[in-house]
Formats: sequence, C-alpha cells, structure tokens
Amino acid sequence: MWQNGGGENGGFRALETAQCNQLREQRNFPHMNTCRRWIEIHRTGCHVRPKIATGNKFSKREIHGQDLINLAFYRRIYPKAYIDEVRAYVHNRNPTEAPYSRSQVHRAEVRLGLWLKVGSSTADEAYRPINLSKRREYWKEEYPDGIKDIDVRDVIDIDEAQFKLESQDRKRGKVTKQRRCDARGKYKKGAPGVSLLMGVSGDEQDPFEFHQQFSSGGTNLWRFYEFMNGFIEWLAVNRIGHSYCFTMDNLNIHKHPFILNLIEDNGHKVVFRAPYWSCDGAIEYVFNTIQTKLQMEFDWVTDIDDLILKIDDVIFEMTDVGFRRYFEHVGFAQDV
Repeated sequence: MWQNGGGENGGFRALETAQCNQLREQRNFPHMNTCRRWIEIHRTGCHVRPKIATGNKFSKREIHGQDLINLAFYRRIYPKAYIDEVRAYVHNRNPTEAPYSRSQVHRAEVRLGLWLKVGSSTADEAYRPINLSKRREYWKEEYPDGIKDIDVRDVIDIDEAQFKLESQDRKRGKVTKQRRCDARGKYKKGAPGVSLLMGVSGDEQDPFEFHQQFSSGGTNLWRFYEFMNGFIEWLAVNRIGHSYCFTMDNLNIHKHPFILNLIEDNGHKVVFRAPYWSCDGAIEYVFNTIQTKLQMEFDWVTDIDDLILKIDDVIFEMTDVGFRRYFEHVGFAQDV
C-alpha cells in the first residue's frame, strides 16, 4: 500500500529513483504529478480506472419539440424509410432550420424508443375500408362476428405451411476475398418439401397442439376435412366436454359448408380473421419459430424423412412451453 508517501519497498520514493527519472526524460515513464494523481485515485476509490469523457453535453442542434413530433409521425407511417428521407421530411416541415445530420436523427430515434427490425409488408388490400371494418369486428365484436367475448384459453388457431429442404441451406457465409463461398451441399434447387397442417391452443395451464404432415401434394378440401375431423375427435377424447373456438384465415376450403358443419355439429365455434391480416394469427408466428429452429439444424436435416422428424421434435419442444405468448403477441387479452 501507499502510506505516508514512502517506504523501503514502495511509496513515492520508489518513483523517484535515478532509473525512473531517466525514463521520464526519455518520455517513457509518467511524470511525478501523474503518479501522485493515480496513487490518490487508488487510495480514495480503490481502483485505477482512468477518467474518460462521457460526451453527455447538451447540444442545441438535437431534435426537440415539433421536429421530434414530426419525426415520430413519419416513422409511424413509413417505418421502412431511409434515414435521409426522414431528414428531408423533418426539414421540409420546418425549412427555416438547417437540415439535421444523420447522427442527430439516430439519437432522436433512440430517445423515441425506435428499434431496427426486419421489415415486413401488409398488402394494400388490407387497408380497404371493408377489410379494416372486418378486422375491427374480429377484435371488438362478440361471437359470431368476433372473438371479444371468447377466453383465449378456448381459442385454437389453425393454418397450413410448407417447409422445403432447400430452405435449410444457408445463403451467405464468410471466406477470403479471392475465394468463392462454396461448400458441399445436400440439397438441390426445387427439392421437395413438407406440408404442415397445425392448430395451436391458447390455453396456458394445459397447452396442446394438433398437427399432420404430408410429403406430397398440398392442402385441398378433402385433406383439410380429414385433418379437422381428426382434430375434433382428439378433442372429444382428450378435452371431454370442452367447447373451443377455431380461428383461421379466409381460404375458401376453410369456409366450405363441409368444414363449418363439422365444427358446429360437434359443439365448437369458428371465427375467421380479417382478409390480408395474417399478422393477427398466432399460428403465423409459431410457423416462423419452427422455421428458425429448423435453420439451426441445417447440418442434421438431410432428406424429407429427417425434415419430418425434426418438425415433430420442434413442435414437441414448443408444446412443453405453450403457445399462450403467441396469442398475447397478436392482441389477445390475458383475461376476458
């Protein structure tokens, strides 16, 4: 320790030797005042971390007031706009001020709590008045027009998806500049895939799902009828006396009288989501999770049989956790 400025084995005397002074003259050792300052930091703070500028100075050129409001509105309407487009809009709304820099716009967006995310698109048809009205009914009206009065624990969301072997092959990698990013592949372009029909429950206490996979052909009316019939029979055995509300998109085969009669004759309900608003379906995000987990196993999956088995494994793991968070993510209330 540094005590009383000296000592046989340390202290200030150890910093004022002929060897240290020679190094100071060569600018290879700190000045004595610097040494005293660091010793004092160690004595009072028990550390020797240097003091650094934090940069937390207020700049009059930061975006505030109405300009910040304009930025927020613009990002709300055009979330995919480039930063220079944002700069131009904010400046055009207040041309008496000089344009803001990119860094100033970035800091303003941080203050607004905006995050950079992978973009998605919603079809223009979704914003037609009739489809906006149907979406409002789906969330705000009671059955049979909407799901407002239905407990999320009684909701089963159903849809179909296709997973291809070629989607497992990663598209980018890193190599030295003069080499191709090439590796031995397991898949051919146009390789076959697997069709997955799946329904997930919003029940948090007793989560469940029902799915079927097909390695050939797509989803037609007969195949979907067989799936729904099998699902309803499974519910009759495993959820005795419980009535559920099925939600699904507006695919024609989903609304066929065969399907509607099958559901209603067995004491269940069905509500269709608004057209073009796939983001309202919890099952869509479940499929996205399955796809992500499959891509993490691209070395393990080599053929259709492997792909089918891996999809089963992923779904089994997800069911252990439950699907409630997917329903809450799209807008279902925690309690009705």
